[in-house]
Amino acid sequence: MTITVQHSYFEDDQQALDEIERDGFHGSKFEAPPSAGTPIHWHDVSMHIYITSGMFRFQDPATGEIHECVAGTRFDIPERTLHIEEEHNGYTGVAGMSKAEVPQPFVRLPEELDA
Repeated sequence: MTITVQHSYFEDDQQALDEIERDGFHGSKFEAPPSAGTPIHWHDVSMHIYITSGMFRFQDPATGEIHECVAGTRFDIPERTLHIEEEHNGYTGVAGMSKAEVPQPFVRLPEELDA
């Protein structure tokens, strides 16, 4: 389960939505408000995220790499993969989720991986 990041990958929302549908995921546009970040966590859903404006930074704890994602970047986080959201000033994007109903709670703690 590897996080992938592809810069200069897409050009507009429709291209992202079409690709999400083709992949069998469930897509929607979103606006993320500024955040102080989220410590190491995981989600019970796979995600394809396409950044349309602003910048989102996250860390892949498996590699220690910090990714700066700007407009045109697509990143994929597989289900149950640990990652860390860095502080950001807000961004917009298109999200593709592997499940129509996103399991709650959305943000899960590392110790819950073994549960």
